Amino acid sequence: NIRIAVVTNKESAYTHTILKQHQLDEVFDLVISGDTLAAKKPDPAGITYCLNRFQLTPTQALFVGDSSIDAQTAKNAGVPVWLLPYGYNMGQAIELANPDLVIQNFSEILTILKISA
Repeated sequence: NIRIAVVTNKESAYTHTILKQHQLDEVFDLVISGDTLAAKKPDPAGITYCLNRFQLTPTQALFVGDSSIDAQTAKNAGVPVWLLPYGYNMGQAIELANPDLVIQNFSEILTILKISA
């Protein structure tokens, strides 16, 4: 019963191309691109849209990202945020974004949340 969504500032044509190239286009329940809604990250509109669509409260969600913009977006939406250290973050250490947790890779999410792949 876990829903997975993408919230990115990249345009939808680019987003869907990348997801398809990596055979991830069927993995996500929802994809919010930079041109899906009127506002982009760090505005919380994308996260809020996901929460409403899945009928969740902010405490029932987790935002995983790789930048200070992702951290700010999640905080603006009132959602916990875990960050990965290997994204583009303008040369700054990801810890400076004050995430709830820094994880080294996506598989850590499964381990921490005790989810089987």
